[in-house]
Amino acid sequence: MLTSPTQLRDLLSRASLVLWDFDGPVCDLFAHPRTASSIAATLREIVRPDADLSARTEGMTDPLQVMLQVHAVRTGDPVGLVGTVRKCLEEAETEAAETAVPTAAAEPLMAQLRGEGKLLAIASNNCEAAIRAYLHRHGLEKYFNDRIVGRPDDLSLMKPAPHSLRQLLDSTGTAAADSVMIGDSPADAEAAAAAGVPFIGYHPRQEKLRRLEAAGATCFAADLSVMQAAVVG
Repeated sequence: MLTSPTQLRDLLSRASLVLWDFDGPVCDLFAHPRTASSIAATLREIVRPDADLSARTEGMTDPLQVMLQVHAVRTGDPVGLVGTVRKCLEEAETEAAETAVPTAAAEPLMAQLRGEGKLLAIASNNCEAAIRAYLHRHGLEKYFNDRIVGRPDDLSLMKPAPHSLRQLLDSTGTAAADSVMIGDSPADAEAAAAAGVPFIGYHPRQEKLRRLEAAGATCFAADLSVMQAAVVG
C-alpha cells in the first residue's frame, strides 16, 4: 500500500504549497493527560441534561464528533448549548497543546520543505488558538506564519468540506494542482479531493491507512521521514 519514494518525490517536488493537517501530521494533540476521550466525556457531561443529545452522544470518544452532533441538533442556538460546548472544546484543545507530542520527523520535514522554497500552511478542524499555542511552544511559527486556518465559525465548513484548503489556496495565490496536502483522516482525503488538491495519506498504523484508501486516497506514507528522504533524494 505504501507509496514509493519516487512517487512521493514527484508529488512534493511539484508542489509550491504544502498543506498540513494539524492533529496527526504535526503532533498528537490529545496526548496524556488531555486525551480525546476524556475531553469528549467532559462535553458529554455538559449535554447530559438534554435527554435527546445525551442519547445521541452516548459513547462518543471524539470531542469533535460530540461538538458536531450538538451543532446538528441545536444549530439554531449558537450562543446557548452549542456555544458552551464550543467554548469548552476550544479551551480543552488549547490546554492540550501544552502537552501535545510532536510527530516524529515533522519538524525536519518542515525545514526541508521550506529549504526547497515551498510555502507551508495548516488546514485543521482544531481551533486556531490551540494550533498557534503549539507552534509557539515548539518554535514552529517560522514555517507557517499566518498561513493557518483552524475551525471555522460555521461548523458545516469543517473538513471534509474543502473550505479551509480553498481559503489557503486563495490567500497564497496557488493553483490546486501546484499544492499537496498531508493528512491522516478520511475527512482530510475528502476535502483535498473536493478542492482538487493532491493528497498524501499519513499514518503509522496500517488500519488507518486502509481507512484513508477507502476515502479515496491513493498515495500513502507511514513515516514522515520517508517524505523527508524523498525531498532530499
